[in-house]
Amino acid sequence: MRGRLSLLILTGALAAGCTSQGTVGPAPGAGSGPGASTGSHSSATGAPTSGSSPSGTASGSQTGGGSVPGEDATVVVGTGKVKVTIYEDYRCPPCKAVHDQLQPVINAKLAAAGIQVEYHAVDLVDHSGSGGKGSLAAANAASCAFQAAKFQPYREALFAAQPADETVDAFADPAKLISVAQTVPGLDSPTFEACVRTQPFAGSIENTYTAEFASNKMQGVPSVLINGTQWPVPSSGDLATAFKQALAAAGA
Repeated sequence: MRGRLSLLILTGALAAGCTSQGTVGPAPGAGSGPGASTGSHSSATGAPTSGSSPSGTASGSQTGGGSVPGEDATVVVGTGKVKVTIYEDYRCPPCKAVHDQLQPVINAKLAAAGIQVEYHAVDLVDHSGSGGKGSLAAANAASCAFQAAKFQPYREALFAAQPADETVDAFADPAKLISVAQTVPGLDSPTFEACVRTQPFAGSIENTYTAEFASNKMQGVPSVLINGTQWPVPSSGDLATAFKQALAAAGA
């Protein structure tokens, strides 16, 4: 197995992995608990960022990621000294499962100005055997929500609306993404809907896939890094507590 694989273990149970290009397997040296396993979308990561606070108010900035067609899709939230980087795919069930455990910790640390979080929404499922276009469309819509200062609430709504089966490409339909936005007060607007339909962030999202995942620099989503080092998710126990301890060790 080339590169690094993120672990997708949830409170003692292995989450079925979102796999891309058929790459699912153990990462050498990964995992701190017994029987560490993996099950992730395989490929790499690397994209620019935009920001918002836990409440959805913009508090970060869109930053350049090199020569990228269209607008930068990366989202940066918070100003803390410890940097957390998250790669995720809104079509990927393990991404939702890990998100559900880590987000309360992230919200608390952001509120205390202890961390800065850089989100990279990627389209690994689209590039897998499942095919489709929903990962890219949802990632673009999340950046559209950032522009409206509603990134976090829309991200939560996307995960809540995620089909149970990653082969169901519901997010490829702009009407679905707009209907999700209608559950977030103050988000849906002609500007947001136009952004969803025209996908100005698509170039940046594809650039991330090409630069990182297609090149095998990095493999698997969800993937979490703390100050640039991949966090080895424990194979058992309380994921949130383990994440808190890792952040504390890094100074957050």
